Amino acid sequence: MIHLTSNSPAQINTMSFAEYATGGRSRRTEIVTARSATVDFYGPILRALRQAAASDEPAAVLSAAIEATELSGQSRAYTELAEGFQSWWPRRAALTSTGTSTLRVGEVDVTVSPHLALRTSAGEQVVLFHLKEQPLTRDAANAALRVLQICMSDLLPGATPLVVDLRRSQEFRLPRNTNIDRLDAWLTAQAAAFTTHLRESA
Repeated sequence: MIHLTSNSPAQINTMSFAEYATGGRSRRTEIVTARSATVDFYGPILRALRQAAASDEPAAVLSAAIEATELSGQSRAYTELAEGFQSWWPRRAALTSTGTSTLRVGEVDVTVSPHLALRTSAGEQVVLFHLKEQPLTRDAANAALRVLQICMSDLLPGATPLVVDLRRSQEFRLPRNTNIDRLDAWLTAQAAAFTTHLRESA
């Protein structure tokens, strides 16, 4: 059973949950360990991406974020993300506001905080970015898209969920022929695995 909720003993954000659900043993362990990390590697570029989306000079905003990097690997990562964003950003798109939500999957609360919401000629879209160097898989994208879809009444009613592998400017939408019951059952099983992993690593 998957449903909206307000509290849970375990929390994880949407993209991390999607990566956990589709990751191998070592990647799953990294995600569990990273929950307690204090270094915000991608925070500055995410803020810059939102500013760039609303700016008349997005390249200048993103260049400033790249120049301000301090951590090892940030400059290259931010450059790739900036280039990917500028290649992907739809022409004549306009930012709009989106809410946040929390989704209970099994015994896990998945926090749902979209990176952007936008309006185009095709309608409104709620967007999550995949920022990592490793390409996003279809299964991981489907996991994140389903979470967005369930929470859309809290985020932006009537909008379409969209996940973007930003370094590759690749969009993912939930296929129309997706077996939702099977996808929900799989997500619930992955949430159970995550809960067990947390308990074993405590």
